Amino acid sequence: MGEVTIWSPLACIKNPQIELNVALIILNSSLSELDDKLRTLWKTARFHICADGGANRLYQVSSTQGPLIPEYVAGDLDSVYKDVLLFYEKQGSKIAKFSDQNTTDFEKCLKLITKHEKVTNKQFDVVYVLGSHGGRLDQSLSILNTLYKHTKSSETPLFLIAPDTLTFVLPPGRHKIYVNTGLEGSFCGLVPLGEPCRSISTTGLAYNLNKHKLIFGSQISSNNSFDGSDFVTVDTSDYVLWTMSTL
Repeated sequence: MGEVTIWSPLACIKNPQIELNVALIILNSSLSELDDKLRTLWKTARFHICADGGANRLYQVSSTQGPLIPEYVAGDLDSVYKDVLLFYEKQGSKIAKFSDQNTTDFEKCLKLITKHEKVTNKQFDVVYVLGSHGGRLDQSLSILNTLYKHTKSSETPLFLIAPDTLTFVLPPGRHKIYVNTGLEGSFCGLVPLGEPCRSISTTGLAYNLNKHKLIFGSQISSNNSFDGSDFVTVDTSDYVLWTMSTL
């Protein structure tokens, strides 16, 4: 029947002392409602990158609660303020400027993470991305596109964190998602991404799917919720987006 992939997406937020090799990317989006998650994941992560204007966002938060110094500020650097860039450079952050305009700053950060893995000969267990959606729709869709491409090409889990939502992509196969940390909110959803989902079945949801087909223009699974179980199981024929509310 195939191996089951286990997911515990909120484990690092619930338990900052968890023994995992974690990378953290800060995107150019407000962190004002993400401060607690930022502080927790910053302590857990062993590698921290600001994607261009994400450095401005981090600086704004750091100025009130003490400096958080990333290992890198990366991107085409057209959004980061000069004084912020100089501040982090003086604090020891490395500046990685990419001239390539065919990839987003988010993608550039992922490439930098891959390079770091090769240099250290140690792969990250998980990558968290803060400030990942909300605001401009085109940018949110671009972020989801990068998430989709990453999941198709890498086995490293990539979790997008917004103020009240966590999102990631489930590849084809059988999955078990733990939802018993106490940090889960009330809703969840499964959305086809990149292609129709020909068949998907679940357990642990208020409204389970049984060999359903998910496709834009017909049916997607939105505004679902949990049935009180410790975990949700998903058996999918194709890539699907899993999204859930968080506290």
